[in-house]
Amino acid sequence: MNRKLRVRQAQTIVPFGVGAIVETRGESFVAADISHWPSSSPWVDSPRLAERLKVTGFRSLPPATNDFFDSPDGDGAPCVRFPSWLFCASCRRMKRWATADEQPGSAPLCPACPTPQVLVPMRFVQVCPAGHMDDVDWWWWAHSRSGTASCERSQNRLSFLVDRSSIGLEALSVVCRACETIRNLLQLLDRGRTRCTGRHPWQERGQATSCTEQARVVQRNAGNVYYPVTISALDIPSSVGSGPDEVAPRIASLIREDPLWPGLCRLQDSVRTQAVTEMICDANEGVTPEDVAALLRLETGADAPAPKPTPAEDTPPATDLSWEEWSALNTSTAVSQRTFSVRPVSTVPPAGASEAEQLLWKRIQRVVVADRLREVRSLRGFHRVQPSPQGMVGADASGRRNWLPAIEVFGEGVFLSFDEQEIAHWESHTGVRERVRDLEQDLDAAFQKDRLHGTVGGRLLPRLPLLHTFSHLLIRQLSFESGYGISSLCERVYARPGQDRHQAGVLVYTAAGDAEGTLGGLAQQGSSERLAETLLRLLESGAWCSADPLCAEHGARGFANLNRAACHACALLPETSCETGNALLDRILLIGGPGVPGFFEPVIESARDQAARIARGEESP
Repeated sequence: MNRKLRVRQAQTIVPFGVGAIVETRGESFVAADISHWPSSSPWVDSPRLAERLKVTGFRSLPPATNDFFDSPDGDGAPCVRFPSWLFCASCRRMKRWATADEQPGSAPLCPACPTPQVLVPMRFVQVCPAGHMDDVDWWWWAHSRSGTASCERSQNRLSFLVDRSSIGLEALSVVCRACETIRNLLQLLDRGRTRCTGRHPWQERGQATSCTEQARVVQRNAGNVYYPVTISALDIPSSVGSGPDEVAPRIASLIREDPLWPGLCRLQDSVRTQAVTEMICDANEGVTPEDVAALLRLETGADAPAPKPTPAEDTPPATDLSWEEWSALNTSTAVSQRTFSVRPVSTVPPAGASEAEQLLWKRIQRVVVADRLREVRSLRGFHRVQPSPQGMVGADASGRRNWLPAIEVFGEGVFLSFDEQEIAHWESHTGVRERVRDLEQDLDAAFQKDRLHGTVGGRLLPRLPLLHTFSHLLIRQLSFESGYGISSLCERVYARPGQDRHQAGVLVYTAAGDAEGTLGGLAQQGSSERLAETLLRLLESGAWCSADPLCAEHGARGFANLNRAACHACALLPETSCETGNALLDRILLIGGPGVPGFFEPVIESARDQAARIARGEESP
């Protein structure tokens, strides 16, 4: 564990978090759990996230003071060499490398070759659904055929040979030089043939636990070797977590005209106030308890905070945290704090706006520019073989630490909140419900269901694939407008169901591990003039894909059939940008299709009609 690697601080959460395999310069390592982290690891402050995860706090590995002149003895991420079975590409001899064999600053060299030859790690490892990972017992594999002569176990008498006259795994074989027993790797990947050793690579042999799972032999860089379980939260000041203190004029007029409003202003009892508030909301469509409480504070001077939207019961941490963020971002008043600076911008169409722009702003309720955001990203643990509620290995496999690894990043973004009446009316269409019902059935049968539960919420609403696809198209368009690369932009989709009101919004933001954050290029795109043009362009690009009609007419696609009309030419993003791993996307919900009305279909048709009139000379551009 004394070999130094260069890993960025942000990479210690994803993709090189605890339990992940790190490959660099032809060598392979695995990151040890946080019980091996240095005591100098600084604390990361995030009380809201710590309270939800029931931990005392978060820590991050100490960053290097300088990328080029950092101290070689500085504390860093502890890693161990894995797999420990190595072979020489020259003489083909295999050797099991021990920690005592490590030489600081030097790669492992073949002890048998006359000239130094760097040893290469074996490409196969064994993993089990309980999260354990270990080397393949190559001596056992070489002698595992029936009728093989007995041979004394030795780890230094194996060779890894390649038959260039064959192809595939049949061309690779392990031979014992002591008894000349040989076996190729043709059947190595068969399931249920290996007993799990019950240990992690950073544990000693005596620390292994009893595991009843059958281990599977896989390639060390296979996708099912490591599934990180991460969670992130925006730094929301408590003073803004209760929602906005301003109410839209139309909503305020409805509340004031309700006959119960004068009596509500005189009430002093909190229980009766809540009951009357619910009666006003039931009698007036589009009015929420937050609106009533905000107007009550404005007109009576009451100090009682507005009630927060309540999520459904038994919500996962990601869903629970999102409701507080939704309330804080969906504000009509500017907030300026060190880690959370937001300001709403006007969504009123300017004079002379085209019909397409008017239809567009009718569907968007609020636009909020985030000039500064702080996000804390934490690693809870990981899965192997497949993600599931059971079998998660915590970031501290020993169970003696009550904190989690995390990093903090700063950035900027643009938040869009959609009109609830418009989106609810669109969701009530039969064609929309049937199309999303098929997607929900595929989600229920998918192995990623539990991983996506925090994003989806209690049930899959049609607005989630709609807003998720819209977010992807917005990121693609903003990468051209703002100058940021697609992989540097992230999304947070707010489309979860609630008990009294559903979410309907998206946040596109950029975050960097620099304390100074980013340079304002994305926040500048949030102005109403720039944003309207950006949104019309993204709808124009989303209305047509270079793979159409195949893309638009294609049925279930993607991992576990969790996508519909979405491909790399139109809607898919780098994995670092999407919070669901490019799942639950459907471009038809935006632009429309046979029997399915698109939410933005009237906007697209109006823009096309205007373009046709301009082309015919009937209208000036």
